[in-house]
Amino acid sequence: MKLTRLALGLWLAAAITACSALPEIHLPTIPPGWTLTPSITSTPPVTPTSTITPTPAPVARVNEGERALFNGDYPTALVYFQTAYHDSSDPILQAAAKWGEIRVLYAQELYPETLTAIQELITGFPNSEHVAQAYFIQGLANYNLERYFDAATSWQTYLTMRPGYLDAFTQELRGDALFQAQSYGEALAAYTAAIQAPRLDDGILVDLKVADTQTKLGDTQTALDIYDGIIARTTDGAIGAQAAYESGVLYQTLGQSEDAYGKFRFATDHFPKYYYAYLSLIKLLDAEVQVDDLTRGLVDYYAGQYDVAIAAFDRYIAANPTNDGTPYYFRALAMRDVGNYQGAVDAFTTFITNYPNHPSWSDAWGDKAYVQWFYLGLYPNAAQTLLDFVAAVPNSSVAVDYLMSAGRIYERDSRLNDAALTWARVANEYPGDAQAPTAIFMAGVVQYRQGSYDLALSSFNRSLSLTTQPADLARAYLWIGKTQQKLGDNTAAANAWQQGVLKDPGGYYSERARDLLTQRAPLAPPPTENTAINLAAERRDADAWVRLTFNLPAETDLTGPGALAQDPRFIRGTEFWQLGLLDEARLEFENLRDAVSTNAVDSYRLANYMLDIGLYRPAIFAARQTLTLAGLDDHSESMMAPPYFSHVRYGLYYADVIAPDAQTEGFDPLLLYSIIRQESLFEGFVHSTAGARGLMQIIPSTGGNIAAELGWPFGYKDDDLYRPDVSVRLGTHYLAKNRDLLQGDLYAALAAYNGGPGNAMQWKQLSGDDPDLFLEIIRFQETRDYIRNIYEIYVIYRRLYGQGG
Repeated sequence: MKLTRLALGLWLAAAITACSALPEIHLPTIPPGWTLTPSITSTPPVTPTSTITPTPAPVARVNEGERALFNGDYPTALVYFQTAYHDSSDPILQAAAKWGEIRVLYAQELYPETLTAIQELITGFPNSEHVAQAYFIQGLANYNLERYFDAATSWQTYLTMRPGYLDAFTQELRGDALFQAQSYGEALAAYTAAIQAPRLDDGILVDLKVADTQTKLGDTQTALDIYDGIIARTTDGAIGAQAAYESGVLYQTLGQSEDAYGKFRFATDHFPKYYYAYLSLIKLLDAEVQVDDLTRGLVDYYAGQYDVAIAAFDRYIAANPTNDGTPYYFRALAMRDVGNYQGAVDAFTTFITNYPNHPSWSDAWGDKAYVQWFYLGLYPNAAQTLLDFVAAVPNSSVAVDYLMSAGRIYERDSRLNDAALTWARVANEYPGDAQAPTAIFMAGVVQYRQGSYDLALSSFNRSLSLTTQPADLARAYLWIGKTQQKLGDNTAAANAWQQGVLKDPGGYYSERARDLLTQRAPLAPPPTENTAINLAAERRDADAWVRLTFNLPAETDLTGPGALAQDPRFIRGTEFWQLGLLDEARLEFENLRDAVSTNAVDSYRLANYMLDIGLYRPAIFAARQTLTLAGLDDHSESMMAPPYFSHVRYGLYYADVIAPDAQTEGFDPLLLYSIIRQESLFEGFVHSTAGARGLMQIIPSTGGNIAAELGWPFGYKDDDLYRPDVSVRLGTHYLAKNRDLLQGDLYAALAAYNGGPGNAMQWKQLSGDDPDLFLEIIRFQETRDYIRNIYEIYVIYRRLYGQGG
């Protein structure tokens, strides 16, 4: 196990912990040009140290080092910290610089160098308030160097120096280190302490470690009891499967084979989707224990062992010709996944014909159509499969979904008339369905593409009549206007767009209608921009507004976190954040944010605190919640709430990274802020289920290609995408590359960024130079939403920071 999570995050200013002793070294975690006095941290008190006013140059270097570290610019940060250390004679400043150096070295995975720097801090500045946290980092570095006893000792020192901060987390780390060192008794004590200490979760994963440790100590009955307890209380199938498997393995070592087989069977029967069920199946087969072929097929299927799954299903079907259809359905899925596409179609057909009462019967039609379309390229067949389903069960809950999908398949096959007719069926046969307005609208877009403007106009007007949703109304009016323009009636076009502007203010289609009326190009930058925002002054005005809005006494002090500072989640979250354990910090603060979501004042205090430390995403949500509790929606916010809230929710975060890259690649910085807000909400350590990472959500393969193209950063690793300066540089370059590939078309560039350049080129060929048509032709819902969302965000940024248009 390698503890490198710290390197995934961007380390915040060490001076957050030291702001009471050395406030002038506090890292500004707000954009350059904004001024804000940071809140005093509310962690449990540390021994105060005297404040010595340092010379300006070293202070500036430490501040610049913290800023560079926050931005992920490790080489620059290291230079600043080391220079400040050597140029200063102030012990407080030297300790702060050494603490910065420690964090940079650890983030770069230079563990021996990290340990050297930690020792210099501990011996040279033993009274520094950075020492305790340095011991924590010492533990991580030692662990990564496989110095497990040393790691456990370092963490024990941290616990002694900072009791009540991260007891559960640190004791679990100690337990891991001691377990690796084969000191099982001490590991058990550490794990037990971890379970008993306050924590967010129920400690069930630590229970698994305790059971393993008890096994090592020879107390097998206690271990077995713990596994049973885990199985009984968990709602997570993966954990249940693991506990059953581990219990079975332990029974095997005790020579209790039948008990072992029972546990393995429990895993395969109750948790077939999970990895440990597959390991349990292997144990049973290795022991030549008879396993039901249906169970075997299901476990193999979920483990990705499709060939053996098919063989198991075939055996089961041969032995049980009369069954409920489950083996046929999963056999079809396995044939699809193994690449036997025609076989899969035939298998789905068999299942559909013979098992109409099976729970997966409706899904099988969609599965069959997908194989026909996506894998075999049989577009008409795929659409017909879906239409046949609708004909067979017109009242099914998925009938409309299948009609919509059939229309999309026809459109992809350039059978535009069939697409329009299929979508029109939704409006005609299911006029009350929520998708009916969109279906007839899509028919109108197809007719517009064909030049059948009268038919298109009729469809768009029909869409109006089927909806009361503001976004749908604005969409219809936008396209009514575009169609009237094609028909030569510019007055009617302008009238339609004026209606569109009014229907959904702030929404994509209303804002696009406004741009058409003013003849402003999509995503056009304002003539000038003013980003010099005095957020400190705005916060004071917001404080007054909160007092008035929520009937607080005039003397109420809102400058700090107040009683929140004593909440264990606040204390743990702050400590995690200062140590660079950013995911753990976010979980604590998000839990706290949810807990105070009905309290406007606490939501406001928490928003301010998280903004100050640089945890922007939950800060934005907390600020929005304050407005919600005041009865303000997104539209009324700009008119009734102080500007502070808008500047927090649509902030100029990471400005010193974003602005230079925007200039280098020829982008309006406000557009990059909009993209990053959409991609990550300014959370640099975020990762998606698709594997995208960092502020601009770049997948590792793309990041590697761009880094190689740029020859930067030196020694690039995938985890560098969590560094804001790397993410923004690579992401901006990739966006610019797609923009240039697509003749400067920003819609197409955004579509390429989200949906791939090959798809964007195809959509552009189909739509010509019409950005509105381009958007509607995009065949991925996610990509359409992506562009619309960025457009809406950009409108707000342009309103907040743009001037002259």
